[in-house]
Amino acid sequence: MRLQDELDAVRDECYENTPPDIWRVRQEAIDDLLSSGIAERAIHAGDHAPEFRLRDPDGKAISSYDLLNSGPVLIVFYRGRWCPYCTLDLRAIQAVARQLRSSGASIIAVSQQSAHESRSTERMNGLSFPSLVDRGGKVARAFGLRWKLSRELRAAEIECGLDLAAVNGESSWTLTMPARYVISPEGVVEYADISGDHTRRCDPSELFPILNHIRARLAH
Repeated sequence: MRLQDELDAVRDECYENTPPDIWRVRQEAIDDLLSSGIAERAIHAGDHAPEFRLRDPDGKAISSYDLLNSGPVLIVFYRGRWCPYCTLDLRAIQAVARQLRSSGASIIAVSQQSAHESRSTERMNGLSFPSLVDRGGKVARAFGLRWKLSRELRAAEIECGLDLAAVNGESSWTLTMPARYVISPEGVVEYADISGDHTRRCDPSELFPILNHIRARLAH
């Protein structure tokens, strides 16, 4: 089954089980993001990727500079382990992680969650790649992916039991738009998939031609 088919099934289930007023607020937030142009202003293919240094759940520092010295890097930005769409996305990447690495790529996931939540994400989804802690969304902001929840959406999520201040360990009430980036060893973005609508993601199969192209170029 394609990833988007799985995401659509989750969306249908959420629609059936979510109170209409909550669903309306969430859908309006998606529509506002799509119309805001934030995704179009974010880092895209052809841009130079911002350099960053983040820590994994155990406190180990991982820098983009060091990763790129070993080859291309796939970065998976996600909202949090509480998001079922992001969980499916991470699992889809994990399912092809071996093939991605055989193409020469390193893989990292990045979210604004606390170290505890990030560690839980790794364990619950059997990830073989680290989930790095982007406290306050500083790296997400550098990529143009961070946005602030409206008061109405914040109230709706609290009503549903999601307290982002607790989950993320800081009180900005910001989120990261889901995105995937493939960055070449030269630091240039070769591929960008940004999901202003978090219920939609491209299939991981799109990554292989990009990585194979980079590998062939580096071999010459």
